[in-house]
Formats: sequence, structure tokens, C-alpha cells
Amino acid sequence: MLRSMPPGRLELRALADAVADNDAGAIDEAVGFFVAESRGVGHGRARARLARRFKHVELTATQQALLVDAVARRLRSGVFSEQFADQWRLALLLDAETMVAVATAALASDRAYIQRAARRVLLSSFR
Repeated sequence: MLRSMPPGRLELRALADAVADNDAGAIDEAVGFFVAESRGVGHGRARARLARRFKHVELTATQQALLVDAVARRLRSGVFSEQFADQWRLALLLDAETMVAVATAALASDRAYIQRAARRVLLSSFR
């Protein structure tokens, strides 16, 4: 469904709850929101909540690839919120090899905050 405005906090919380109930339609919608580059109030927190929920539901291979690609893209570009840790933990769970490669490359970034995030990803990958 196309939206003219990004979803609000209550709508995103309801979506996360529906994902927790393993609702296939909600999972599809949540994956779409997760990979979108929206910057609304509470969107970083909602992505973090969804990342924690995605760990406990069945995701298709395509959904997994979309999620990992979105997290990898955010790490490479440096466009991520404070709640990014939940996202990269999910991506490590889904595809550790890709995330380790992306984080290793991100160590060469000229931006210190990207290097810090990359180090955290790499340190987590060894646990």
C-alpha cells in the first residue's frame, strides 16, 4: 500500500506487535518500512524494535537479503540513528559474512563515527 505520509509512532508500534504475532502481511509491511530511508520521529526506535522482532519470526530469503542490504548500506553511508546496534545485530545474525566484509571495509572510512560503528560490528561478530 502506498502512503502519502510516513507512519506514526502508534502505527509503528502496532506493526511491530503484529510482526511479533508472526502475521505474514505485517512482516512484509515491516520489512518495507525497515528498508525505507524515512527519517520521521521515532523511526529509528521503530526500526530497532522491528529488528528485535525479526529475530523471532520466519523471514523469507528475499526478506533477509533486503534487511541485510539495508543495514549494510546504512553502515557504509553513515546514515544511521543511535539505535543502529539492534539493526546490525540482526544483520549479523542473518548474514555474518556480508556484515563482517562491510564492516571491515568501513574501517577505512574518513568519518570516525563510521569507523567506531564498524569496530562494534566486528567485535560483536566474534561473540
